Amino acid sequence: MNDHHQSVERIDALMGCGNLLSFLETFSDRLNSATASGFSLLLVDLNNFMTFNEQHGHEQGDAVLHWISIVLKDTKLPVYRIGGDEVVVVFSEGSNEEKETTARAVFDRLNRESEQFAWSNPASVMLIHFGDEKLEIADLWIAISDALFDAKVEGGRGFLINQYTHATSGNNYQIRVINTLTERLLSFASRLDVSNQLAYLDPNTQLPNTIAAEKEMERTMQQAQRTNGNFSILFIDGDNLRLYNDISYLVGDEMIRNLANTLSQHLRPGDFLARWRVGDEFFVILPDTPSDKALHVAERLRAAVEEESKTWRIPVSVSIGMAEYPASGNNIRELLDTVEKSAKQAKDNGKNQVVYL
Repeated sequence: MNDHHQSVERIDALMGCGNLLSFLETFSDRLNSATASGFSLLLVDLNNFMTFNEQHGHEQGDAVLHWISIVLKDTKLPVYRIGGDEVVVVFSEGSNEEKETTARAVFDRLNRESEQFAWSNPASVMLIHFGDEKLEIADLWIAISDALFDAKVEGGRGFLINQYTHATSGNNYQIRVINTLTERLLSFASRLDVSNQLAYLDPNTQLPNTIAAEKEMERTMQQAQRTNGNFSILFIDGDNLRLYNDISYLVGDEMIRNLANTLSQHLRPGDFLARWRVGDEFFVILPDTPSDKALHVAERLRAAVEEESKTWRIPVSVSIGMAEYPASGNNIRELLDTVEKSAKQAKDNGKNQVVYL
């Protein structure tokens, strides 16, 4: 299934968690909800991270952030990177005692596992409890700022638990400024979403277009390089689909939409489907998928089109080429060249088949 929406990014590319925009949107909705209830934030702030980067290099610094993301994601709770070295985990349920036990376990694990980076006292960990009182987005930033000050100045960069109380009237100006800035940021992001929809969506199928597919491939490759992983791509080319255009272009467009729906329904959650250029070609990215598993996916798509199109005005088929990173190429250009050659060979060999060179 294709669940990728081309919009302003909500995912931090390095840590694979929500970013600041995602955090703001989530809590703006939550705090404005009539059923908003108490919650807690676990804030992790890396100690002297700028110095660590200067001494060990940014590659090692990125490795630290990746490690932090693993530790926090193991809590099975929502995680957001809200700054360069500040990450938040959100507790929506559970008693304060249970949350404090989890927070303490995170703090202990960070200190224990930081030995791999020769880094003692790697992070300040702050747990902030919020009650059922009516809050604004500015309250979160005030609470986070207060906790950072307490942990680093008074707490000696360690473990801290705070109970937040709604800001007093003396902070009304500060609250208004923060809320206004947040509203403008969210409004700007919404307008960018609309612009990106126009730039990155195919108007006929509403799938991501070629530009969006190339961006997604770059991101998938970067992730694979960080984890020494792999992924596969599929190039799907329609066989004799111009027969539909011979009837009319409107009929041709309808067939392309039917084909897009068929492909989408037979992909897995997390797979990426795009329309390639403006003809009868489609492009699929299969993250964390080696060639043997990708061949099964490709064959399933080919068979689905062949079977389901029997009920269409004219039955059709597709030829599919496949490539795997890094076996088929170490960069995007090599992978695209390989996958297009594979699709061409599928055509030359008689169509309606999958080829992996």
